[in-house]
Amino acid sequence: MEKVMNPGDLLLGRDSQPLIDDRPEGNFENGNIWPGAPIPKALGCVAGREADFPLDALGEEGSKVADAFCEQFQAPAGLCGQAVISAMSATVSGWGNVQTIHGADMPMAVYLATVAQSGERKSTVDGAAQKGIKVFEGQLRASLAEQRAGMDEAEAAQDRTSADIIVNDPTWEGLLRTMSNGPGFCSLSNDDAAGFFGGHAMSRDQRQKTIAGLSQIWSGSDVRRARVHGQDQFISGVPLTMSLMFQPYLIPAVYGDRELVEQGLLPRVLPCFPPSTMGTRFFREPSANASQIIEDFSRGIFERLEHVILIREARVEPKDIFAARIPSLKLSTEARKALIDFFNEVEAELQANGRYAQITGFANRAAENATRLAAIISLFDDIEASEVSEQAALSGRKLMTFYLEEFRHVLALGRSQKDLSKTGALGAWMAREYGAGGIGHDQHVSQHGPSEFRKKGDRQQAMRTLVDHGWIKMLPKGTVVSGSKRAEAFIVNPNIVDVV
Repeated sequence: MEKVMNPGDLLLGRDSQPLIDDRPEGNFENGNIWPGAPIPKALGCVAGREADFPLDALGEEGSKVADAFCEQFQAPAGLCGQAVISAMSATVSGWGNVQTIHGADMPMAVYLATVAQSGERKSTVDGAAQKGIKVFEGQLRASLAEQRAGMDEAEAAQDRTSADIIVNDPTWEGLLRTMSNGPGFCSLSNDDAAGFFGGHAMSRDQRQKTIAGLSQIWSGSDVRRARVHGQDQFISGVPLTMSLMFQPYLIPAVYGDRELVEQGLLPRVLPCFPPSTMGTRFFREPSANASQIIEDFSRGIFERLEHVILIREARVEPKDIFAARIPSLKLSTEARKALIDFFNEVEAELQANGRYAQITGFANRAAENATRLAAIISLFDDIEASEVSEQAALSGRKLMTFYLEEFRHVLALGRSQKDLSKTGALGAWMAREYGAGGIGHDQHVSQHGPSEFRKKGDRQQAMRTLVDHGWIKMLPKGTVVSGSKRAEAFIVNPNIVDVV
């Protein structure tokens, strides 16, 4: 390997040629090649978009409890809003489908992703939002146990019926098993989704199956799971609500993953990366009014779930084999017009120079997701509703306008952070290879550095980023390193240990 000399060797004359051919006067005063070197800036420090989550678009009940969550827990508004939508979706999705503007039916459930730092109170907010569902699960579990007590031993052993609605960290097979045996609707909810994205469901052997399967379920397609032993598992008409929360450091792994972005999963997921509230959450006594609203929300979820179960039990299979087996919530005339207008507005921005030209996969599903949100809001506010209201459709539009901008933001972060994470790996290699204050040159990096920087263009872009963040400084052209003049020589910041 070519020897790359440190600044001490060069300054003490251990190289037969001068360090710099034409160096300015005073450049190396007191033997310091980088006098006053700054503290390097960390790569990859990202924050949520400074935009208010439209809590007022969650319907009468949803908006009220989301405001109460913000007051009670002092968590980011977007985090509170996402938790409320997830709970509302899981509660009413079992009612049936919703009609699209094109006349087809689709599930009344949404997929959500929330990015928040550790300490933003994700678990607290999510737990409060799901309390009514978990109490209902407990009651249903007790009822099933009572039914099994009346069965003979063989019947009880064969009974696979489950009360589980919420699944926290499943394998793909585990999720399908819960959906198959549960009450007819399911919620995949995880307040620390690092385990999901880094777990078995998204392992190299399983990820394509998981991505394709979750996309199928979102679309309302039937899912068949072939089993080596026993009967194949067939799942039809079971809507899935998904809510995954993860920390910002996972953005490159999730939104920088081409397979996740382009194979259909993330374009179906409604993202939110709210600004942090940490540093502003000074102690205050909980509000009695907010606590009551939160308690009423839990009780309201329980009552709605009881109603949904009764509806499902009373459902009669149609005699006409071509008729829809699942009831569908229709769009009112006004709601349909509002959603068609939204569809057209988004479509106009898909052209080459349009606002959504870079996120066509997500934008193409914007009207569908707006319709799902509108249906969820309509039914949650009135479980006896016979159609989607105009106000709910306008709320769905408002929410989706927000999500379109959030998707653009996190996708851009995913791509840039993926590049920055690679750049950070190059900077760490330089720190190890040359040491703090050490000198290197581009040719040595190309030959011995990380393999992803063999191409000069990629290497130069990364080095520019390292210069901008103060990790390295480029030396004048003609600097002599290892006995030769170098067109692109650099020095590693003496304070590099502060960031690597």
